[in-house]
Amino acid sequence: MDLLDRPTMIKMLDEQMKRLHDLGNADVQRLGKELERTPDDAELWFESGLAYNQSGLQYLDMAIEKARLEYFEAHPEEEAEPERLDVDASQAGSMFNAALSAFDKVLELMPEYYGVQCQRGVALANMQQYEEAVKCYLKALEEDDVDFSAAYYLACAYRDMGDEAQAERYFALAKELNPDDDVQTNLHGMQVEG
Repeated sequence: MDLLDRPTMIKMLDEQMKRLHDLGNADVQRLGKELERTPDDAELWFESGLAYNQSGLQYLDMAIEKARLEYFEAHPEEEAEPERLDVDASQAGSMFNAALSAFDKVLELMPEYYGVQCQRGVALANMQQYEEAVKCYLKALEEDDVDFSAAYYLACAYRDMGDEAQAERYFALAKELNPDDDVQTNLHGMQVEG
């Protein structure tokens, strides 16, 4: 039995989601203050982009949990979770856009900043803009052809786009770049022992 009833939990999630959307997480708030003092610090902008991306993911997690609770509140006789939930993820998009803006600022201040293209791709993929994400991951691999993260995320983007041949190609590259990793992901998103 739940410690709190579903309506109370839904209300609490609504409040947390609003706060997260309006203010960001603690890292977003801290980095915002630091950037007010040193607005030309590429590293702070990079960290800010990461923090906004994380805020967006936190928001999505809460939105999914809220949708799940709302479903069971509306269907108390159901025991199994539905295959598909009606999740309003629109507000998370503003956080992913803020991440992209921060990463763009990094590129403006320091075009050769390592890792920014890969992280831009992650933010775009979180918004399901896979074609744009692929371009970022490919740029990241042009900059560093042994970037495991870029190869792995590129494979995931191709998988999510339904391009199985390219997904397999880049999953194989990721495995080649990081052969000691004991968990690898295959084409179907299943984790398998490497």
